[in-house]
Amino acid sequence: GKTTLSTARAHYYTRLRKKTLLVSTDPAHSISDVLGVQAGSKIKGITPLLDAIEIDPEEEANLYIDQIRKDLNSILSPVVLEDVNKQLRAAKIMPGTHEASLFDKMIILMDMYKEVYDVMIFDTAPTGHTLRLLTLPELLIEWFEGLIKKREKIVKLKAMLGLKEIDPILTRLKIRRDTFLKAKDMIRSENTSIHLVMNPEKMPLEETKKAMKFLSDAHQPVSEIIINKILPTNIVDPFFKNKIEKEQEVISEVKSLYKDLKITEIYMMY
Repeated sequence: GKTTLSTARAHYYTRLRKKTLLVSTDPAHSISDVLGVQAGSKIKGITPLLDAIEIDPEEEANLYIDQIRKDLNSILSPVVLEDVNKQLRAAKIMPGTHEASLFDKMIILMDMYKEVYDVMIFDTAPTGHTLRLLTLPELLIEWFEGLIKKREKIVKLKAMLGLKEIDPILTRLKIRRDTFLKAKDMIRSENTSIHLVMNPEKMPLEETKKAMKFLSDAHQPVSEIIINKILPTNIVDPFFKNKIEKEQEVISEVKSLYKDLKITEIYMMY
C-alpha cells in the first residue's frame, strides 16, 4: 500500500495548496498506474500543484558511471584509462551501483528543487532496499574519509619532492564526501520524516519491528506507522470474524510497542 498511500498523501497536500513533488524510487514503478498518467524519468506536471517522477535506476546508474568516467578522463593518463573503463563497464551491474546512483538523484531533487516545492514525497522500494538507501550516507562518508586520508598522504609525499599542485583526485573525493554529508543532514533534518506502512498481519508486524530497530540503531527517527487494509470491525460474516480479531490483536501490539509514535489506521471500505 506504499504507492497508494504516497499518492493519496500527495493529493492531500495539493488540497492544502502546497506545491508537491511525488517521487518513485521503486524499480517496479506504479505511481503512473495510480495516477492514470505516465510519469516517466523526468519531472512531469500532473495537476497545477502536483508533479511526479519515476526514477529509473538503470538510467541513473548509466549517468552515474558516465560522470565518473568523465572525471577520470581529466585526471588519469591514457595508459591506465582502458583498464579503468573496463572496470567501470563492470561496475554498472555491481551491487550498490544502483543504490548509489539512485541516492545521488534523490539528493539532487531534494537540494535543487527545495525552493520549488513545499513538499516532496518519496514512494520507496520494499523495506530492505529502502533501509540500505537511508544508511548509505553513513557508510560512504566513512569510506570517503578513509580514501581522503590516504590521498592526503600521497599529496604530502609529492609536496616533499617539490611537486606542490592542486590534486584533482583529492578535490573530487572531498566533493563526494561533502555531498554525502549534505545528504545525511537532509535525511536527519526536522523537515524530513519517515513513514512506515504495514498490513495488520503477523509477518508485516515482524518486518516493521526489524525496520524500527534498524532505524533506531542508525539514529533515524520514524514519524508514523500507517496500518493499511484493516477489515471493518462491524462485519458480521463468520468467515471474517476470526481474521478481524487477529488484525485487532496486531493493531493493539503496534500501539503498545510504539506508544509515543503516531499510529494511523486505514480501514477497507465496502
